[in-house]
Amino acid sequence: MVIELSPKKIINGAVTVWNQPGPEVDIVMDLKNLTFKEGSIDEMFSFHVLDHLFEEEIVPAVQNWRKCLKKGRKLFVIVDDFEYLARAFVGGDINIKQLNEDFSHPTNIDRESLIRYYMEAGFPEESIHMWYGDVTSNAGLILEKKHYELIFDGNK
Repeated sequence: MVIELSPKKIINGAVTVWNQPGPEVDIVMDLKNLTFKEGSIDEMFSFHVLDHLFEEEIVPAVQNWRKCLKKGRKLFVIVDDFEYLARAFVGGDINIKQLNEDFSHPTNIDRESLIRYYMEAGFPEESIHMWYGDVTSNAGLILEKKHYELIFDGNK
């Protein structure tokens, strides 16, 4: 089973899991403590969940997600790239109103912190990869990367 932590359908054929009901939500569950059977998930995509958690909640959540994955399977994490946003703000590409409305989070995440969260959750460093473009497979496009996003995957 492929799951996406998102309030809307993004990945073709994935089961949508979110913390409250919605028209595109298949399963309602606590996103920080998924109750799927250990080792039962083929692939997981987390869409802008980690940046909405407080920092002390991130590693326990990622540990929980890792536990749900089958051995050798991937966890994809998509978050706003704080370094990109800070540069865009300083460079005048976005203003404070847009930054506050669209990108205000309890935790800001950059490349180094995301790698650290993966590693602290038990993912081996050599299994963690950054996506510089769209996420694809042999079957084609899986998801399009927005310019302000970080996308990483890690193998259990």
